Amino acid sequence: MSPVSPGGPFPQVVLLLWIPLAITLFFVMRPERAALITIFGGLLFLPELVFFKFPLLPPLTKQEIPYLACLIGLTLRSPMRVWHLPRERWVLLITLVIVANGIGIALTNRDWLTYGVWRKTDLPGLTIKDGMYVAMTSVFREAIPFFLGSVIIREAQDLENLFRFVVKAGLIYTLFALVEIRLSPQFHNWIYGFHQHDFSQTIRFGGYRPMVFMAHGLAVGDFFVVCMLLGTALARLRVPGAFGLSARMSALVLGVILILCKSTGAFVYAALCGPLLLVGSVKMQQRLATALAIAVLLYPSMRESDLFPTGAVLSLAGLAGQEREDSVAFRFQNEDLLLKKARQRPWFGWGEYDRNEVFDDGGRPMTTTDGEWIIDLGISGFTGFLSRFGLLVIPVFLAGRRLRITRDDYARQLVAATSIVVAVTALDLLPNSLYSNYPYFLSGALLSTSATLTRS
Repeated sequence: MSPVSPGGPFPQVVLLLWIPLAITLFFVMRPERAALITIFGGLLFLPELVFFKFPLLPPLTKQEIPYLACLIGLTLRSPMRVWHLPRERWVLLITLVIVANGIGIALTNRDWLTYGVWRKTDLPGLTIKDGMYVAMTSVFREAIPFFLGSVIIREAQDLENLFRFVVKAGLIYTLFALVEIRLSPQFHNWIYGFHQHDFSQTIRFGGYRPMVFMAHGLAVGDFFVVCMLLGTALARLRVPGAFGLSARMSALVLGVILILCKSTGAFVYAALCGPLLLVGSVKMQQRLATALAIAVLLYPSMRESDLFPTGAVLSLAGLAGQEREDSVAFRFQNEDLLLKKARQRPWFGWGEYDRNEVFDDGGRPMTTTDGEWIIDLGISGFTGFLSRFGLLVIPVFLAGRRLRITRDDYARQLVAATSIVVAVTALDLLPNSLYSNYPYFLSGALLSTSATLTRS
């Protein structure tokens, strides 16, 4: 095992101690609550850029370690709850496709690549070990969180408890965010001894965009939009709020913090979905979630065939200012270059080690891979993209079908709200990377709770 940390031993110790701390929680409280504290506590407070590397395994970071700790804790506390094949056999099939995709990456990328004119860059061919590294990264980062979501959150009441827990976590995080909005993002540096991202990217609209203990200010904005949407769903159900606030007031506070985070995309998601969750019918909510999920799956094909209205999107971005329009234009330009490269190996992609990048005459990468969709498409091809994004959005389609066969309005509203949140987080992976993998946990929860509708 090789620990790595840019901030000295303290961040390593904190990350490592999260495992025994989490396991202990499973023996002093209900497993569901222990799991939520482990997963979301790790997301909100563990250090970024720190990982432990074991032989033959991908790096284990704050995105993987809390879920592994949950898996161990549940195994020790309630083994029959986790060690069984999922009822939804398509989940197992997609997991097998992810593993097979790793083999495909290795078999189709054995060649050496040379780039550059006046200076050469040589990239070696890949081995089975390299291909399985890609596959196991996806298993740890996406499949395991999805599986745990499906076994931990199983009933409508579990889903409400999840909503309330996330809203409480969001309200706690507002205190940290407000400090950084005023003083600049410093908590990660104060506690762990280093900044987790380029500080210049925190300066926005004449102020600061908070990062707290997350990878980027965009990740904080995404988290607050999820909190606000879940709080809005609780307000619709008229259930108690958190910390003495009503659910409606909690959602309002989270919405204000979201605006202060200066994340344009997150604000658009909230403005689009918040009112619908508050006053729209379940059918309307589910239709929007389904439409967003379809758009996510079709986006690569639409970009490849020039059917996506990039001009209209640029015009809309221009309404938020020239800086925003330039940022979107930059993303589209890079997507065009990377998509052209991905077309050369469409099924299994180019693998890692920058093989999916476009290089200049100096043998240096000249592209920036922002969106998770183009990262997946370039590294693992359409097979990898469809398996990873399918794992995220297929529960949205299944929930739509299952909502039509139940009259339990309480469960219907919770499931429809979860569909909206999962679809929004999937949509955000078009312009942005997967900074945090809790969307897969939410998707697994959506799958299991929507399945109970067919048995009610």
